[in-house]
Amino acid sequence: MFKKALMAAAAFTMMVSSAFADGKIIVGSYAANPPWEFQNESGTFEGFEIDVATEAAKRAGMEVEFQPLGFQALFAATSSGRIDFAISSISINNDRLKTQSFTQPYYDSDGTIVGKDGSSVKTLEDLKGKVIGVVAATTGEAWAKENADKLGISEVKSYAAQQDLLLDVQNGRIEGGAGELAGFQYAIQKVPGLKILVRIPTGERFAMMAKKDHELLPKINDAISAMKTDGTLAAIHKKWFGAEPDAGTSTVTVMPIPAAQ
Repeated sequence: MFKKALMAAAAFTMMVSSAFADGKIIVGSYAANPPWEFQNESGTFEGFEIDVATEAAKRAGMEVEFQPLGFQALFAATSSGRIDFAISSISINNDRLKTQSFTQPYYDSDGTIVGKDGSSVKTLEDLKGKVIGVVAATTGEAWAKENADKLGISEVKSYAAQQDLLLDVQNGRIEGGAGELAGFQYAIQKVPGLKILVRIPTGERFAMMAKKDHELLPKINDAISAMKTDGTLAAIHKKWFGAEPDAGTSTVTVMPIPAAQ
């Protein structure tokens, strides 16, 4: 039995490490999250974080393969070693750092409430008695649940996909949606009649996530540092957002690998 257990453990270790043993990094992505990551009509991955991960892998001397996964599934997939890294506008926070590792951040964001053009919601206090939607397992969901009682939100409704949330906002089934600012700004360009109602200063920062102490983390982090130093990350930002990143933000400032407090 002991010998069998050792063989099983060895097999598991080989399975976990095989993703990058052949010079390839497997990156999981919630592929319905533009402008961060999405699949075009031909099935090719595109987006801000797709460009970041592709360039980081290239500088680390490795190829990259993207796998589409649900947002919640990304956390289990990194922990188990099914994928090496995860991207999907994943915010660094202390709870996540206890069980996962992150590269240095490369984008600073805020939260927001999105709703219909004619919504009466102008401030967070106007959410009293309203139903709002969130994408499950996101920081938008965490914020809504933490503030529901204080703001008098009548219900926080979770969705598996952002497009389903926005469709319900558009059709008036819910008052609005809570989530990440840039993603909503991009998405509502394609959904008539929606606008940003309230900006929420959350101070979120996005990074690539990996299983705790992944052996490739320092190498990928160094690649991101180099991309900041030589202006590559700033160019990716301008490509997807049409503007240069602000000075002092994590898109242009080299930072250490974050650690749990």
